[in-house]
Amino acid sequence: MSVVRILFLCISVFSSISFYGKKNVNDYKYVIVPERYGFLKKNDEYQLNSLSKFLFNKYGFQAFIQGEELPEDLINNGCLGLRAEVKKNSGLFVTKFIVELKDCNGTVVFSSSEGASREKDYKKAYHEALRDAFKDVKALNYKYTPKTQNIKEEDHNDVTTKKEVSKPVVSMPKHPETNATPIAQKDGLPKKAIEEKTVSYIFNDNVFIFKKEAYGYELLQNNGDTQVSIGKLFKSNSGNSYIVKAGDLSGNGYFDNYQNFVLERINPVTNKLITDIFARQ
Repeated sequence: MSVVRILFLCISVFSSISFYGKKNVNDYKYVIVPERYGFLKKNDEYQLNSLSKFLFNKYGFQAFIQGEELPEDLINNGCLGLRAEVKKNSGLFVTKFIVELKDCNGTVVFSSSEGASREKDYKKAYHEALRDAFKDVKALNYKYTPKTQNIKEEDHNDVTTKKEVSKPVVSMPKHPETNATPIAQKDGLPKKAIEEKTVSYIFNDNVFIFKKEAYGYELLQNNGDTQVSIGKLFKSNSGNSYIVKAGDLSGNGYFDNYQNFVLERINPVTNKLITDIFARQ
């Protein structure tokens, strides 16, 4: 390996770590490889997707091609996995690939330097360029390190259930003659939360901020000292539910009686309906 290559590789890895802050590939247990990359005409053309899976597994990851049988924890919590993508930046006589890994919110966690090949045969060129780009993946020395407070989607359900069991129930006196009713909720959110402009929630060990807007809420993710907008919650006509537009977190949601936000969405890994609980802080 040339001195220039080594220097560029070090800069690339350092830049990835610096730019993405607390995002680290070691926080993720799996890698999901698509059946077909965008620049290909059919699934696993030139065996490029199969080679990607092989190389990820070779360098310590647990990789699956989308559509394969998946582990139970990944089925229940798609955010345990990173989505692999290969970008093609080919020139006139050179095939160039960049390998990217994105989290379940679509945020790029890792991006390799360009892998290149001057082979004329497509399959040989694609394989050589991909293997060249994977040198940066190898340099990561990946080892899965679960977060100590990592809460899976099923764990959120358990926590919510426990809250429901332990929370004292206060019976409201009925007064038919005055038609008295409990304090009403506005916009689907309990009165206490309405008074606040922003509300914090925990989901998959990440902090999310719901910022009140005229259309509903802006969804922000807390990344250390900064807050990044990742989507919006649009209030439905009924006022009790919301249409969520936030990448892989898109779906329909509502606030429960304990001020948690319950999101129903399609798991991007399994294409099945799942329920997420954003726990109120």
